[in-house]
Amino acid sequence: MASGLRSKVGYNTAKRRALEALAQFPDQWWTVEDWAREAGITPTRRMYTYALRLLPYDLILRGRIRGRLMYRITQNGLNRLAWLRRCEAKLVTLAG
Repeated sequence: MASGLRSKVGYNTAKRRALEALAQFPDQWWTVEDWAREAGITPTRRMYTYALRLLPYDLILRGRIRGRLMYRITQNGLNRLAWLRRCEAKLVTLAG
């Protein structure tokens, strides 16, 4: 794979992993700890920061349930995930 393609494939990896974890159960609210574990993102505190990056784009919703911060994916988040998957498939096809 050309170095330019390799960097583009890796560019959205964290976003794709984070959205894929939430997309498994789109109507479920997730704690940051569960979300980070499912997405394979460590340390867990990194997910708090990443969630703040996704919120302005309306990719996730944030709420409080019993005093805990909870997150879930929005329709925009599902649409972005589908787009990321299509882009990744095109890059892999071009590299192959």
